[in-house]
Amino acid sequence: MGNEDNTSSSNLSNEISVGDLVISVPISKDKKIVNWQLPPSKSHAIRTLILASQSDDITTISGIANSGEDVNSMKNCLIQLGVAINDIDSDGQIITTEDGIKSNEIHSFRVHGVGRNGFSRPKDKLNVGNSGTTLRLVAILCSRFPFTVLIDGDETLRSRDTHVLWNSIEQSGVDISFLDKSNRLPVKITGPWFSKQIDKIQLDVSKSSQPLSAWILASSGLEQEVEVERFGTPVSNRHWELSYQMCKQFGSKMELNGPVVKLSPWKVNLPEEVEVPKDASMASFAMLASLCLGYEINLIGWPDKVDSIGHEMLEVISSKLGLSWKDGTIKPHSKHSSIEVDITNSNDLITPLSIMMAISGGGIISGASHTSFKESNRLISTQSLLHCFGMDCTITEDGLSIPGGQSPKSPKEIVDSYGDHRIFMSAFILASKVGAEIRGKGLHMIADELFIERL
Repeated sequence: MGNEDNTSSSNLSNEISVGDLVISVPISKDKKIVNWQLPPSKSHAIRTLILASQSDDITTISGIANSGEDVNSMKNCLIQLGVAINDIDSDGQIITTEDGIKSNEIHSFRVHGVGRNGFSRPKDKLNVGNSGTTLRLVAILCSRFPFTVLIDGDETLRSRDTHVLWNSIEQSGVDISFLDKSNRLPVKITGPWFSKQIDKIQLDVSKSSQPLSAWILASSGLEQEVEVERFGTPVSNRHWELSYQMCKQFGSKMELNGPVVKLSPWKVNLPEEVEVPKDASMASFAMLASLCLGYEINLIGWPDKVDSIGHEMLEVISSKLGLSWKDGTIKPHSKHSSIEVDITNSNDLITPLSIMMAISGGGIISGASHTSFKESNRLISTQSLLHCFGMDCTITEDGLSIPGGQSPKSPKEIVDSYGDHRIFMSAFILASKVGAEIRGKGLHMIADELFIERL
């Protein structure tokens, strides 16, 4: 992508349909200490749900309080496909009432797996909401079935071109038809897969790792060996490797041979309880709140390196961003420096990281071209967000160049989030510094339900 630093927010609005409510954010005047509990990792929770549904046993998935709407999208889709899932409270009891239930009251899911062939035809379309991960994982799971499934999502997800996913499914002999626009939701999937003699799928991994994860996580339903041959420069490698390692841990015999992932039938064997770690990527917003608002943050739930899936870099670079991170406490200090950060395996960090770099010593973000395929084109929407708050950056071939020493200013117009929860959360913290109205009220509920409550 070439230099696009003159892209206006109005042009972006023409590309992405938004219709969210506007929230007015007052200036935060207090320098306070905040206990910042990280939410559960969506990546781990969604993967554990889909694996548990394919087991013959009952699995309790713990650590999912305040798990957000993306996780619930996967849960609800699986329920529609005939998987019984109980909400469990802190005492280990089934929560029987649905009215007024709060996510923080649900401490665990109890998943009654249906095995390889126990899924049933849904009575209505599957709504994956805003969750691109759920879309991809559910789409390939549904390609296994000898019946038709209709999948839809919200306006933001409908706008995303996921042709790589559909192309890979069609290679398996499944019929894909779009009800509106080519390669866009809603989509009709009619399986079953591999009804003809097909033993290889070619998959472009240069835009997202999620289709590869989807093939890996659905592979227990195979009746034969299948090779997935990857091509293109891979991105988000830690995420597909997470899928691979989870499946290997729970019974798969799949093999890696260079660019080829060799899949074979297997039986999912999970332990009785699986604990979901916290989401390391969400620490970027705690860091931004500390740097921008002067808060002292007590960060709770920071996962180990393996479970951080690429986001452990936040702790490593914190001092160069002007932050002290010691024994779980994050607070601002006066020293910072220009940095270069490659986010090939951590693309979700681009927006809060860009703002922190703008406020501190600036620098270069590279390995970010695939962020253009997220909820919004995050290269353009991040630049637009900085512009709204009187700051600047330049879009480069594979990322952003960001001058340092900048200060946010109060926007003259409503700030758009473009249906992207990470843009909204970044904007909310900036607005807490200078005041603003933001379009996208409630978007934080997708990933971190306590976000606004903390601030």
